[in-house]
Amino acid sequence: MSKLMQQSRPALAVATAGVALAGALAVAGTASAASRSGGARDAGMAKPLGTAGPTHAGPDSRRYPRAGTAFSDWPMFRADPGHSGISPETAISTMTAPSLTTRWTARLGTPSYTSPAVATSGGQALVYAGAGSHFYAYPAGGGAAVWSYQLPAGVAENSPAVAGGVVYFGSTAGTIYALNASTGAPMCSFSTGQAVLASPVVVDASDGSGPVVYDGTVPSSVSGAEYAIYGPGNTHGACTKDWEFTSWAVTPGGTWSSPAYGMGANRVPLLVFGSKDRDDSVYALNANTGALVWRYQTSTAAYSDVGAPPTISPRGRNGFANGVVYVTGKDKIVYALNLATGALIWKHALAKGTNGDVAGAALVGDRIYVDSDTGVYALNATTGAQVWHALSQATFFDSPAVTGPVGRQVLVAASTEGSLYTLSLATGATLWTQKPDNSGFWGSPAVSQGGFYIAGLDGVLRDFAPPS
Repeated sequence: MSKLMQQSRPALAVATAGVALAGALAVAGTASAASRSGGARDAGMAKPLGTAGPTHAGPDSRRYPRAGTAFSDWPMFRADPGHSGISPETAISTMTAPSLTTRWTARLGTPSYTSPAVATSGGQALVYAGAGSHFYAYPAGGGAAVWSYQLPAGVAENSPAVAGGVVYFGSTAGTIYALNASTGAPMCSFSTGQAVLASPVVVDASDGSGPVVYDGTVPSSVSGAEYAIYGPGNTHGACTKDWEFTSWAVTPGGTWSSPAYGMGANRVPLLVFGSKDRDDSVYALNANTGALVWRYQTSTAAYSDVGAPPTISPRGRNGFANGVVYVTGKDKIVYALNLATGALIWKHALAKGTNGDVAGAALVGDRIYVDSDTGVYALNATTGAQVWHALSQATFFDSPAVTGPVGRQVLVAASTEGSLYTLSLATGATLWTQKPDNSGFWGSPAVSQGGFYIAGLDGVLRDFAPPS
């Protein structure tokens, strides 16, 4: 495998792109089973339950689910279109976090750079994750894969989004896929012609036409783009393009920042994302039209791109009438920008590290929580003042997840050294840690079904929860 965009992003293993013409529509019929005679899987086909697949261990139906626990889906990267990073579940708290144990594991076969999504599809809670050239759906309670899908080209290095019974994800070969979330059957796909490293956001169109998928690409021989694509069920046509943005201030432009979606001024929805080096900026587009609303350049230094996913604060939160965009640049600075105008509200410099920062923030009340290559930070969301700084010797590429009842909330983080942590949200004190993966974690945790799920570079998908 080759390394793609090392100057913009931590080392990423990607396959050579081999894609069709940009914008080509490919609608597939019912999925076919993989060949059992030779043990190989047919490219582009979903593999149904019962055929040979990755190994799994540890499911115990008697422990799952736990009675009296309210569950919530984590259907896309950072939990929701605004990238809040928060789960309303209460099973993991400052009281239960110290007793977290492995509920089940599944061996995916190859390293996984993706963050899982967890969603209820066809009445069953499923965990979705990609690893290499395969994409999987596992029962949230453990057990063999319900289905798997082999990509015809490229690998899956971004995280999926599940909406309306459809799971969406992109590939390094430039294709954005839409599969039946329950069966893995291909529904349609859209070819961008360039690598898709950012994780998609899916929302219902404001015109009532149906789902719209937003995602972006990095450049190849020409500039990358940000796309709005109609999903299956949209009256404009499944996997057809709504708009394409290529008006970067510096070319060749592109993005691997996972876009966030929020409501701007005058009820105009905005799509916010960062750009690659040397553009090094935050962009906000009119999500309905793709028109540029504002651009804020964070840096002019080399290798200072904005690859982190932005987090959008709703209008009126913490006294900010227009809402706020929180995002960290590779220049090691956290920025708070006016959602309506892009004007700088405050910026906070983090401790200098060696990698640059690529993690998103979790916004809880009047604080934001940021993972960094110099530990974990809590900042005042209104002023940017530092509240606490923990695990300063650890390196994090993941974006933190927050869960638990009010007053007993915890932050879940995964380091590149292979350690998992839960911290007190109030103080930053470590409540629990375990090192299950010496290869490290680049994906982010997803909180759902009374526990949290994470995939590692050792190719293992893990589920942790308090004992019942």
